[in-house]
Amino acid sequence: MFKRSPANKQLDMFDSPSIIEGLPSRASNIYHDDNHWHNQFRKLVVYQISEDIFAPIYCQDNGCPNYPIRILVGMMILKEGAGISDEMLFENCQFNLLYRSALGLLHASDSIPAQSTYYKFRQQVKEYRACS
Repeated sequence: MFKRSPANKQLDMFDSPSIIEGLPSRASNIYHDDNHWHNQFRKLVVYQISEDIFAPIYCQDNGCPNYPIRILVGMMILKEGAGISDEMLFENCQFNLLYRSALGLLHASDSIPAQSTYYKFRQQVKEYRACS
């Protein structure tokens, strides 16, 4: 079932506002630099993705809500842009703070999609594009 995701996730009162607390100041400065690639990617690419154009690939009245499409598309763009394998993409999205930030996964509690969700989304987009 299609469900539009919020553009910016509200902070949980028990969650840290940043997953990088405790890093040295130089690393923290890079992480928070608005001009660094991961912050630019999140603001200019991920947050600008219109999820509505993907609504036709989802059932409107059945099933559980989709994983945020912005993140799935962002992952696809990062993978192609970096020229990395799916395995490396998932590893980076799980453990690399800059990849997580680029996708808008700014809290330690934010989870990445299951690989099956990612592959199913790619397959649905491919099938939809072939039919149109």
